[in-house]
Formats: sequence, structure tokens, C-alpha cells
Amino acid sequence: MKKGILLFSIGLVLFMVGMFVATLLSTGWIITGTLMAVIGGGLLGISSHFIVPTSRNIHD
Repeated sequence: MKKGILLFSIGLVLFMVGMFVATLLSTGWIITGTLMAVIGGGLLGISSHFIVPTSRNIHD
């Protein structure tokens, strides 16, 4: 559970900073900001695998 929260937090920060860098700073930072946002979005997606409990049994 802690791994999922950590990945979610890091991914959210990278995603938000990447969007800021890509849109509000000079045009030379567009590629860097886009890569940061893509990596942050990937971490957000990967974190959902660790947050959701996988040992649920619907028959009990």
C-alpha cells in the first residue's frame, strides 16, 4: 500500500510540474515538460495497480 501511495504522489507532482513547464515557460522547455508529464502520468497509472486490493473474493 505504501508503494502505491508513493508512486501516486511522485506521479502527480511530475505530471503537474511537467504541464507547468510545457505550457508556461519558454518554448525550449516544451520537450522536457512533455516528457515529465508523460512519465508522471505513467506513474499515476502504475500506482493504481498497487493501490487496488487484489485479494478480494466475491463468494465469501
